[in-house]
Amino acid sequence: MKSLVSSALSLTMALGAVGCAGPRMVAPADVAQGSEVLEVTDRSSMSGSLVNESFKLGSFAVSDVDRDWNKQKGFSVAGYSNATTTTGYSYKLKAGPQAWNGSCASSANDKGVKVMGGSVDWGTTKITCECKQGGTSATVVLNASSPDSDRNSAGVLTVSDAKYKVSSVNDTDKTNLASGAAGFRYDGEDGALGAVEVLHPGRVWLNARLPEPQRLPVACVSAGLMLYQPPPEQ
Repeated sequence: MKSLVSSALSLTMALGAVGCAGPRMVAPADVAQGSEVLEVTDRSSMSGSLVNESFKLGSFAVSDVDRDWNKQKGFSVAGYSNATTTTGYSYKLKAGPQAWNGSCASSANDKGVKVMGGSVDWGTTKITCECKQGGTSATVVLNASSPDSDRNSAGVLTVSDAKYKVSSVNDTDKTNLASGAAGFRYDGEDGALGAVEVLHPGRVWLNARLPEPQRLPVACVSAGLMLYQPPPEQ
């Protein structure tokens, strides 16, 4: 009898967890077609300086997340300073023997919108994430939008000398995401190159059009966007 009760309780908890799962981004068809999907696993639902925020991104490992990085002497992101930065954090993306050093900073021009009990302020915040490894670097910049700007045009992804357009993706598999971006897509002149889901736990799409040497750095800056958390008060 205990075994039956235990099994029934486990099933109820599992069904409850599925029922309470948050929305997931729906990748545009041209992004999904021909893309490798890097699923996130082993990621905590909590964040902060006392939480281990390491997780797996496909076969890669995201580790050493430091939320207090902007308070240290080594803080350095182009266009930001300690006086203007609302959040600053660093992390690493490890791919076998390679380790990419990532860092992100943001500055807000308005309070975020309230979504599902949390503050999500994509579109009202300028965010920059940089990744470096040896002589190779990648940067993604999301610009704060103005009332008369194109809301789908979010920013620019730069990998070495190549520049790609970044646009917001709002489609999800549920209707309870009130507003704000579910993720961002990357496009070159020939079409979709990939995307990142910023809804927890997150995912990354790397399209076949994306050159092989650029896949790791794009995954790295995408991990930085997934790690973004707005400050408690702005």
